[in-house]
Amino acid sequence: DGADITLPPNTRPGTLADLTIPIVNDALIATAPAASLAFTELDANRNKITFHTSGSTGAPKLIDKTLDTLQLESETLHRAFGPRLGAGPVHATVSHQHLYGLAFRLLWPLAAGVPFDARTDAVWETLLPKLHAATSIVSSPAHLTRLAGLEPIPQSHAPTLILSAGAPLSTEAARTAQTFFGRLPTEIFGSTETGAIATRRQHHGDEPWTSFPDTEIRTDSQDRMTVRTPYTDGWQQTQDVIEPLPTGFRFLGRVDRIVKVEGKRVSLPAIESALQSLPLVEEAAVITLPGLPTRLGAVLVLTPKGQTEQVALGVYHFTRHLRRLLSAHLEPAGLPRLWRIADSLPTRAMGKRNDAAIAALLQATN
Repeated sequence: DGADITLPPNTRPGTLADLTIPIVNDALIATAPAASLAFTELDANRNKITFHTSGSTGAPKLIDKTLDTLQLESETLHRAFGPRLGAGPVHATVSHQHLYGLAFRLLWPLAAGVPFDARTDAVWETLLPKLHAATSIVSSPAHLTRLAGLEPIPQSHAPTLILSAGAPLSTEAARTAQTFFGRLPTEIFGSTETGAIATRRQHHGDEPWTSFPDTEIRTDSQDRMTVRTPYTDGWQQTQDVIEPLPTGFRFLGRVDRIVKVEGKRVSLPAIESALQSLPLVEEAAVITLPGLPTRLGAVLVLTPKGQTEQVALGVYHFTRHLRRLLSAHLEPAGLPRLWRIADSLPTRAMGKRNDAAIAALLQATN
């Protein structure tokens, strides 16, 4: 809120641990002579920032991050991506009020001596004119899936690094971003509880995630991932179901997204993937409907071809057509019973899907 951040003289990217960053408030400068301002070193183990999050289990919780843990995460990011971080500035479509935005668009560039834009660009139209070959972008699927209709930027203005977090990008969205910006987005996997733990770029489509060095991963009897990093307090249990791999893991979905329908174990992400593989569907969200027996509902964003066929067939016959196409890949238990066509999928902050809004869309069809 109006604070000025001053770096020590001769600060350049390199060793992060030696940086001491005094923060001087504008009001303090206005009311005291500069010579009388005295700084005391912050206690990195006691001074902290508290994040509010829904948590992995959905229960509201507060998560404390000390300056020491935030510093350690910045060092991890610099080791992983420092060579690809340009001279700046770093631009962002996400807020610093989430851990991802704070760590990637503010703390890491600040510690690395790279300038960053304090403004958040809510739309591409305000960000794109600022880009050149030394810039980087901190973004999310909520924005990287909204490039349609924009002219690809000149290759001379392509940013050195495009980061995305909050949810996995679809392969189609990753390829679209590559065409638009001239390079693939670098995706980040993590949470407020764990911080950043893995990364990937989709050179071939839906690649597994590669863990950061010093990140330890194990699974329990339900294949849920548990994580320990240098910047977490012990092992952190998640609700992410994974397939462990020698260098990382393949993300299979959340525990609450694997459900039983007609006595069969059904993966909702697998149904969404099957729908999105059809040339008629651009995006899909599948959820369980209230009541018993368990039924599935789907909200779809159609491709231009899908929109044409929907108009020609009508919604009822079009969705029956989709069920027939899906039946070649899925068992009957995995076929949605209720459908809704939308212009876009409702999302919350950071591009995370808003299941409550999706459920409301489906209920509106009853």
